[in-house]
Amino acid sequence: MIAGDRIWAVVPVKRFSAAKARLASVLNTGERSELARIMFEDVLDPLEQCHDIFAGVLVITSDPEAAALVRRRGATVLSDMADHGINAAITRAVQYIQAHAGDGLMVVPSDIPQITRNAFVQAAAAIATAPTLAIAAAVDDGGTNLFACQPIGAVPPLFGPCSFDRHRRAAIQAEIAVQVLRLLELSLDIDRPENLLTFLTLESSTRTHEFLSRIDVVERIERCRDAANGALDRTIVRVSG
Repeated sequence: MIAGDRIWAVVPVKRFSAAKARLASVLNTGERSELARIMFEDVLDPLEQCHDIFAGVLVITSDPEAAALVRRRGATVLSDMADHGINAAITRAVQYIQAHAGDGLMVVPSDIPQITRNAFVQAAAAIATAPTLAIAAAVDDGGTNLFACQPIGAVPPLFGPCSFDRHRRAAIQAEIAVQVLRLLELSLDIDRPENLLTFLTLESSTRTHEFLSRIDVVERIERCRDAANGALDRTIVRVSG
């Protein structure tokens, strides 16, 4: 492992059936569930290439399909049947890792399928000198698309909209060094239809890219836009009339 540190990767995973509700205008329920599963697999792929970085990969989830998938890949599953949200899940993961002599923590979202080993290498290097927090911002809502810290628990999980600034402020107040990870592959998560279009421009060799191309999601988004513009035009005509 890099610098001899015992860093654990933690991937919180929502139930696939409840994921990505904001994509309902272009994907039906089954497609959103399938997308969530496929994106998760695309995140697991580069994690499996990082045995030199991670002491272990821990997935915390209440989804039985996700848990079965993780076990087949040889990673560790922590059940989250209480399902109290991402921050509570990460807090449970921290407790597990501390009990297994972990030194560092790297929280990886399950909806950034474009991520590669390079991001994990850079994040691990950024927290090689403790105490340090390394974070990457989501460009859409100011959330946090990767969170790494050493020692574990140095900064509490504060995920949600604008969490990047909350994490950074918490680290500064605790006098912990902050390293900002500015990588294109860490800037995008997939929550809204426009995020799908941005993702497809990356032309990644992922299951997610193949799935979205196969169902022609670009055409669906364009039809939704045309319908929305048409409705707006009709509203303007009624008002002006």
